[in-house]
Amino acid sequence: MTRTPCATRRTAPSDPLRFSLPRAFALLPITAVLLAACGGSDDDNNGTPDTPAPPALVQNAQTCAALSGTAIPATAIGEPTTGAVVTAASLVSAVPQTLNAAGTAVTAALPEYCRVLIDIKPVDSSAPLIKAQVNLPTTWNGKSMQLGGGGYNGSLVTGLGGEANQPPSAPLPLTRGYATLGTDSGHQNATGVEAFAFALNDESLTNFAYASYKKTRDVGVRLMTAYYGKPATKSYYMGSSEGGREGMMMAQRYPQDFDGILSLYPVLNWSGLQTFGNNVGGILQKDPGAWLGTKVKLINDTVLAACDALDGITDRVVSNYLGCKAPADAALAALRCPSGNDEGASCLSTAQLAAVNAAHAGYTFSFPLANGVTAYPGFGYGNEANPANWPTWMTGTVAPNFTAAPNPAGIGNLFNFGNGYVRYFIAKDPNFNPLAYNPTNFRARVEQVSALMDATNPDLTAFRARGGKLILRENVSDTAQSPFAGLRYFDSVNAKMGEANVASFMRTYVTPGIGHTGSEVPAGTTEAPAYGIPAAIDWVAILEKWVEGGQAPADQLVQTIEQRVPPFTVTASKPLCRYPLYPKYVGTSPAGGNLASNYVCSAS
Repeated sequence: MTRTPCATRRTAPSDPLRFSLPRAFALLPITAVLLAACGGSDDDNNGTPDTPAPPALVQNAQTCAALSGTAIPATAIGEPTTGAVVTAASLVSAVPQTLNAAGTAVTAALPEYCRVLIDIKPVDSSAPLIKAQVNLPTTWNGKSMQLGGGGYNGSLVTGLGGEANQPPSAPLPLTRGYATLGTDSGHQNATGVEAFAFALNDESLTNFAYASYKKTRDVGVRLMTAYYGKPATKSYYMGSSEGGREGMMMAQRYPQDFDGILSLYPVLNWSGLQTFGNNVGGILQKDPGAWLGTKVKLINDTVLAACDALDGITDRVVSNYLGCKAPADAALAALRCPSGNDEGASCLSTAQLAAVNAAHAGYTFSFPLANGVTAYPGFGYGNEANPANWPTWMTGTVAPNFTAAPNPAGIGNLFNFGNGYVRYFIAKDPNFNPLAYNPTNFRARVEQVSALMDATNPDLTAFRARGGKLILRENVSDTAQSPFAGLRYFDSVNAKMGEANVASFMRTYVTPGIGHTGSEVPAGTTEAPAYGIPAAIDWVAILEKWVEGGQAPADQLVQTIEQRVPPFTVTASKPLCRYPLYPKYVGTSPAGGNLASNYVCSAS
């Protein structure tokens, strides 16, 4: 007798199995439950066993919806909670790649997937929930990818997007077949409430620091196992900025959880960055005559005159980022107005020059932070006038006006973020005056927060031993955080573990001319070559090859600018060099500056 193949049958809506699953089978693999219901013995009574059912057996609207209400016990989660619950689960139809109305860009394709929303419950009843989302594709590649957040978080990372430098031609992780997941880090932004206020609750702060990402990961493992009947064979974490810090934290605190981690321009020395931001912003606030808003172009052009040609091509990009400091500092010092006062657009007052020097000097503490770190490095040089660089982060777009509120509209984001840290994380007083802040007066609290927040532990021995692979990328013109913080961290890992050991599992790359979170500077931008500055690269494919195929990334990769519509023609390319190398131009004329083949990664 031949039975209907299990893979072609669909349980009727009235089947009580579908509706009792969260109660009766809350944490059993759904595949196993349905196989049992179909009968897992021989198919034709001739002793030939059934072929194991494919994952598609469980991937339909009913089996997805059956996840709703699933309870996950606290014992299944590796950091303290009171458990988690699936609040909603629904099957989302596939959508094709579509062209926008203007015909200038595409909306990326997404596959059919089960969208699962989760509340992870706190131990402290006054702490917020952790909101998380897990996406389970119908066609699963057997792997998972957790995506990191940004800023102070507080909004749900859905897991439906891609990594920050992904070119438009590259499919999104979910479309590649990954089960994807993300979280809001354990607090929810609200209108009229400052984004930093969550830090007044200790559990909420710990969740933001590291615990929420671990909790989300463990819940995701549980749900993947329930839905597919098995956990992921490989797990990845990818993030930029705050999300990059999260990835570093996963490698340091939970080295067994992830096989591959991509950390793009991470705010890993978090306490140092926020203190630096409050200090630099405070210089501008305390002395309105120090404001640089009208002088950023002068600073930009002075640095270019000193350093642009050091890489073999004059193209408005400072690529020799290590060789630029001495000539740039000398050129900037020469801008001092003879009287020391502001004498107009062609020079810097003493106060303005002090602000520039502070931006490049960084901040030094009178005591060590976590892992013995005592300083935060200053910014690099080049592309200051790009609107996404100094005007957004350093100077702001309006002159300082620290009056009723610490963050008036148009203030530089460095001071915005930095004084939020001072008031809520350290002083624990929203009304504290950040201009009066001295870390030495709050040493115990600074050390406590640093131990929670800073992803600066150089000992990655356990991560290496489990076979993990880690890629770090910094952007030279980043003024949301210093690229040299990540480079110093990489140096500290080499010092701790030895260069040969580090080379077996970690790569660090540097992109000149790009600010924070930038995947490119588009063609036609004033402060860039006519063809733009390339920065897009398919990190997913590169990391996969290393983790799954043992193919280590090369010392010289290729970044591109692609047209935003099919066939995604590459219009410019440039090398992405492994630290401490930089792209040196060896072409025969400046006209070839848009071709990676005309550069070599060089140390001199």
